[in-house]
Amino acid sequence: MIKIFFATLICLLFVNCDSNERSTCIYLYSKDKSQVISILSDYGNNERIIAVGKVVTQPVKNYVKLDISEVVELGDEIGVCWLGKKKGWQLVNDKSKIINVRLDTTKYIIKTSWYQDEKGIPNTTYYENENCYTVGTLNYSKVHPYGNGYIERN
Repeated sequence: MIKIFFATLICLLFVNCDSNERSTCIYLYSKDKSQVISILSDYGNNERIIAVGKVVTQPVKNYVKLDISEVVELGDEIGVCWLGKKKGWQLVNDKSKIINVRLDTTKYIIKTSWYQDEKGIPNTTYYENENCYTVGTLNYSKVHPYGNGYIERN
């Protein structure tokens, strides 16, 4: 009986530790699910695709390619604000660099750094407003939609 208990415990530890990796595919949905953003990450090449709609590979249009080589694993967090179906959305991935833009930048805004407070300190406060939320890319990280949207990890 004790052997079974310890074997189960060890298996649970391995499964739990495995989930600490960053998600390679995250879908961010608006509260009414009328809008979706695909976040496709290739950590081996330090690249990330941010695409309009639900996609599984890099699309031909409606995407931005980011260099994420300066984004640290524990700080890899994304903020999004839904501006309405006609107005689009704003998304931030701090410390990333834009490589390629094939996106209507009048409707979809990509930022590479958090907004700063009056002392010049970057923070996520802007993305805690209504219709906004933040999400970490680590599988075990907390999700903070506060009812402002939905997240799907693949």
